[in-house]
Amino acid sequence: MKDLRNLLVSILVIPLLSAACNGDGKLPVMGDSSFYEVDIEELSGLCFNQDGSALLACGDDGNVKTVSFAGDVTELWSYDSDMEGITLDPSTGDIYLAIEGRQEVHRLAAPDHDAQAMSFAVQEAVEDDYRNNGLEAVEYYKDGILFVGSQQDANLWQYTVDGKMLSKVSLSSFASEIAGMCYEPEEDLLWVTDSRNAKIFLCRTDGTMLAAYDIPFIENAESICVDRERSCVWVGSDEDSSKLYMISFNFK
Repeated sequence: MKDLRNLLVSILVIPLLSAACNGDGKLPVMGDSSFYEVDIEELSGLCFNQDGSALLACGDDGNVKTVSFAGDVTELWSYDSDMEGITLDPSTGDIYLAIEGRQEVHRLAAPDHDAQAMSFAVQEAVEDDYRNNGLEAVEYYKDGILFVGSQQDANLWQYTVDGKMLSKVSLSSFASEIAGMCYEPEEDLLWVTDSRNAKIFLCRTDGTMLAAYDIPFIENAESICVDRERSCVWVGSDEDSSKLYMISFNFK
C-alpha cells in the first residue's frame, strides 16, 4: 500500500466564484483541486522557502518543516510554541512566526534559524485577551513591514519587524476571520483564507475585497501560498489528518 502521506488524491471541483472586479483587468479563475496527506500536525502556516524550491510549513505542535511540491515532508526545527502562521523576509532570510496564545510574532534569525526570539506582541490582542481567537497569520509585506492577522474581528495590522504598529483595518465586512495570508509582491495583492466560511478572498493591501472563492471541500483552511509558476494556490487544512491542497488557478 502506498504511503498516504505521499498519495496525491485528485478531486474534481466545480468552483463557485463571486467577484468584484477592480476594473484593472481579469481576476484569477479557480479550477480543479488535488491534495496530499502530509505529516504535519494541524498544518497552520505556509510560505515559500528562500529560493522558492519548496514550501515552509508550521503546525500547532511547534514544528517547522519543509514540504516539497510532491508532498514530501522534512522536519527542520522544533519549538515549544503554538505556531499559527509563518513567513520569510526575502531580503534577510529571517523567518517570522505568529504565536497565537501569546499574541506574539517571533523571529528565527538567518542563516541558522536555530534560535527563537520574540520580535513584538500585538498589544490590542494582548489587552483585549484574544486568547485562542488571536493571531492566526503573519506575512512579509515590504521594507521591513509585516501583515499580522487575527481570528477575532478579522483584524489586519501592519507592523514593522521591530514592533511599531503602522495601521489596522478589519476585514469583518466580508470575512469572519483571517486564518491565513499570502502577499504577492509582483501583483501587490493579498490572499486571505477564512476557514469558518470556507472561502479564499483576494484583496488589495488596504483590505478592499476583489474576489471571493468558495472552498467547501477543504475543512479548516488555515494557510495559503500562491504559486503562479505552477498555476496553483496551495492551501493547508488544519485537521487531525492534515492535508495540503493544490488548487489550480488561471492567472492570465
